[in-house]
Amino acid sequence: MTEPTAREAVIALLENLPGSTVDTIAPGALAPDGVTQIPEIAWGDTFVYYTPNGEPGVMPYLTIITKDYPDDEDSRLDRPDAFRLNANVGREAFTELIGYPPAEHAARAGEWDYAADGAVLPHPLYAKLGWVSVVNPGTGPEVAALIERAHAHATNR
Repeated sequence: MTEPTAREAVIALLENLPGSTVDTIAPGALAPDGVTQIPEIAWGDTFVYYTPNGEPGVMPYLTIITKDYPDDEDSRLDRPDAFRLNANVGREAFTELIGYPPAEHAARAGEWDYAADGAVLPHPLYAKLGWVSVVNPGTGPEVAALIERAHAHATNR
């Protein structure tokens, strides 16, 4: 049996979140409407929705992306096996983790190396909404705590 990749190990953590649906987009996958094809750029990426009643989620609260997107290239996910865990932890937790509130991020965005591996960082695009990210995270206590904070934020909304 082969060892799981780092991304597979993080996905395994996500799959244990109560009341959540984890969806890794397969090539050619259809949107929940059953008609619209999900864009190719999202293929291979993972989205976690809070779905306590089993109803389709509208907005994910955790994502794993595996490649650079247009206008989102600062994490340099074009490196071999690179991926980024993104977590909507909310404004209060963002402030605690990052050291300033999300509203201040635009003025401070240049302070960050968004490609730094293993560090909790403001999300390159969605920091103002209380999102943080970790490029090439492990599965240790810090990442598990970050995932739990995002889950708690989703359950309290």
